[in-house]
Amino acid sequence: MARIRVGLMGLGKVAECHLAGYQGVDNVRIVAGADISPQRVEQMAAEWGFTGYLDPAEMLEKEELDMVCIMSPPSVHRQLAEMAAANKLHILCEKPMALSLEDCQAMISAAEKAGVKLCYGSSYRCLPACLKAREMINEGVLGKVLLMTETFVGGAGIEGWKDLGAHHYPSDGPGGGGMGLVDHGIHFADVLPWLAGTKVQAVFGRGNFSGQAPAAEYLTMMMENGAVAQLLYHEATYPSVMPGEGIFSLGASWDVQGNLVPGGDWDGQPQSISVNGEKGSLRIFHYANKLYHFTADSAKQVPVSDRGNPGHFGLQLETFANSIIKGEKPLASGEDGLQALKVILGAYQSAEQRKVIDIA
Repeated sequence: MARIRVGLMGLGKVAECHLAGYQGVDNVRIVAGADISPQRVEQMAAEWGFTGYLDPAEMLEKEELDMVCIMSPPSVHRQLAEMAAANKLHILCEKPMALSLEDCQAMISAAEKAGVKLCYGSSYRCLPACLKAREMINEGVLGKVLLMTETFVGGAGIEGWKDLGAHHYPSDGPGGGGMGLVDHGIHFADVLPWLAGTKVQAVFGRGNFSGQAPAAEYLTMMMENGAVAQLLYHEATYPSVMPGEGIFSLGASWDVQGNLVPGGDWDGQPQSISVNGEKGSLRIFHYANKLYHFTADSAKQVPVSDRGNPGHFGLQLETFANSIIKGEKPLASGEDGLQALKVILGAYQSAEQRKVIDIA
């Protein structure tokens, strides 16, 4: 079997999750990794058995690679993607793809010019419960999709809240914490229209800014097929869920501080997506790796694959590697990353202009 040689750009927390998910993926080999922190490079290289570098350019010069995974803060995604494209390497880029639409388009253009594939890191498309839900929706199990919702309201008050910092999202620009609209909601700007098989037509919302006090965030997406999707967030208050509303998680999750919480435990505030249609509804516990289907006559759990978080990162890499080997289109393209950012930035434009913003 052909094996794709991979270099990692950025070795922070998310790289640990990716590497944990990459275990057992047969069509790739992690060759090298680069980060600006000497301690981090030494630790990760020793733990995962690859060659470490402090300079990504040096890594690309010295190693024989086929692709890179960009897992650095988004402020340098464009720079690293253009560097990889110049070296004729395929690119898997974590979310958000960049901080501006201009940077996203530059990344797409660089990949096209170099003749390499650019895969947007829409990892939720590889979560088993989301994959099964999309299959059911495509089969018409729900009929016409009417409404989709996802919320995260909780935390440990303002004292327990932490901004992701200017190194991640530049001060006074769109940003905030790890469970807010920009860093968390970007997933749903992509996966909700993907689930419903449609595109976002218009948005109305409001988001937080990097380095500023957190407030309630929201995003309403009006879809081309008539469905509405609603996101609602506040990560610096307190949860109001009752003990019985928790779930025994079969997959790992992230807490409000951005720490990975291992699967196999009781999750008192599980994250979920609700999809309501004409014939029934779905409750997708995407990280807990559970799916429920409701109709007028029944309520039942739907079996899903056991490859939950962080295994979905492995499925994402495996799928992209196969698309490289077979010359096929990636599961999520650079255009998908551009569209997701356009939706999120539309919420900020909506708040500034106090009106609905046309996305289509």
